Amino acid sequence: MTGRRLDEIVVGERHRRDMGDIAGLAASMADPRVGLLHPVVIRPDGTLIAGERRVRAAKLLGWKEIAVTVVDLEAVVRGAFAENACRKDFTLSEAVAIKRALEPLEKAAAKERQGTRTDKHPGKLPTSSKGRAADKAAKATGMARRTLEKAEAVVAAAEAEPEKYGKLLADMDRTGRVNGVYRRLKIAKQAEAIRAEPPPLPGNGPYRVAVIDPAWPYELRDEDPSHRGVRDFPSMSIAEICKLDVASIMHKDSIILVWVTNFVLVQGIHTTIVRDAWGFEPKTLITWPKDRMGNGDWLRSQTEHVVIAVRGKPVVQSANLTTLLKGPFHLVRKNAHSAKPVEFYDFVEKLCPAPRYADLFSRYRHNDRWDCHGDEAPTDPGDMPDIAAFLRRGAP
Repeated sequence: MTGRRLDEIVVGERHRRDMGDIAGLAASMADPRVGLLHPVVIRPDGTLIAGERRVRAAKLLGWKEIAVTVVDLEAVVRGAFAENACRKDFTLSEAVAIKRALEPLEKAAAKERQGTRTDKHPGKLPTSSKGRAADKAAKATGMARRTLEKAEAVVAAAEAEPEKYGKLLADMDRTGRVNGVYRRLKIAKQAEAIRAEPPPLPGNGPYRVAVIDPAWPYELRDEDPSHRGVRDFPSMSIAEICKLDVASIMHKDSIILVWVTNFVLVQGIHTTIVRDAWGFEPKTLITWPKDRMGNGDWLRSQTEHVVIAVRGKPVVQSANLTTLLKGPFHLVRKNAHSAKPVEFYDFVEKLCPAPRYADLFSRYRHNDRWDCHGDEAPTDPGDMPDIAAFLRRGAP
């Protein structure tokens, strides 16, 4: 690593158009506790390979010189480079820039090799220049080729849509790791494609995501000391709930979020229904802490739970989401029995991408992204079809 005058660094055609917050970067570079974390990467003639934002920030600060790492790309193409000397502490985006800069040089070298071929297959094309460039860039930067390919996918996404994927690029360079960032990119792309799908037919599906709040039975037991287990609305038996034909309206790769009571969890009834009757595999649990006590068996309940279960291979975006549904909570219909907070539906939309969502046994309509169906009288007459009857069609 050496120093180079800023006015000697040549910025050619760049892939990146959005430079982001240069002033913020300049402030960071000016801070003695941070400084210039990585030198810029240039060719021997001063042509910039990687680090345009750092160059611009340095000029904004009035610097005359900046630390550089010089990479002789022609030597890399020829294979006449000192491997140990070339293996610098590059960021992943710098390694991608080196690969991109190598590609036209390797392509020209491939044409030259093709022009001097004397074998009996003169029409045979040379090995892919991009492949050779990737191999040589990987060797020169000390990174595995697959790592470099993943990093380039992240860089390309951030260049195309900086507001959406710029943070992924920053996280990749900050941590020096690509696998987790690349996985987040793939999931984000998959989620984007799913949300753009044609919406399912209301009441028929197939839905990728459904929230289900069955009318659970809560029968008193002789040893129940609280005697507060009585519900004030019509309930269904476990056999009736099992016969609900949930599977028929769900996508082959789908998620259901099933509200369950403490009693249902303790008895293991949710597994019998979700897995054995409906064909979904339980994965985890969400807990909603409520601001007041309700009915209960032995103890009065102040929590409700949601079992998340899947079928097939659904897409989930779980970054920064926890098993605790965090408040403060807002109820659209405060007096509606078993009404769930708006924050829960926001949580579902963040976690599970879908063109539309189903809410079975709903107490109110949340927004226009949800098909809400329930037995109780809706806020607007005729606004909430009775899907319970539809789902009971398999019952005798």
